[in-house]
Amino acid sequence: MAELVPSPKLLEPEGVYLCPVCRHGQIAPMVLMDTYACNFCRHILSIDLTHQTARLEDTAMVFRWQWTGTTWRSLNTPPVTLTYTAIVLGVLLITLPPGLVWLGQQMFPPLSGDRWHWFPLFWVGLTFFAHAVLVLRIFAGLAPVQPLFGRDRHR
Repeated sequence: MAELVPSPKLLEPEGVYLCPVCRHGQIAPMVLMDTYACNFCRHILSIDLTHQTARLEDTAMVFRWQWTGTTWRSLNTPPVTLTYTAIVLGVLLITLPPGLVWLGQQMFPPLSGDRWHWFPLFWVGLTFFAHAVLVLRIFAGLAPVQPLFGRDRHR
């Protein structure tokens, strides 16, 4: 069964849209005012129809969002990029904790007749795997994703 994807549409003065602040309620025009209000979080927003942006008006901080046609995109934070410092810190986070566990296993080895003699090396591997998954998951969110198929594929 095909999924229904909402078609992109421009912001309209009398439209009702998902709240960009709480992403739960809906914003609608306030009576006799040039602002919109959310029916869930009660925030007040002003809408710029020419630039398709919303600005939060009931706080001292400036929070802005741009309407993409179907959802809101935050204009508050710049995109985060993957830097060499982040890569070095990631490698340290992957190698340092298992290295410390391995060093503890080497300094205080298990008894020779112990049936749990394999556990310290298992713990080193588990620590390495857990930290690698953590760092790779964070890096996967920062790195730009190239589509495997389609028009945007570079040859």
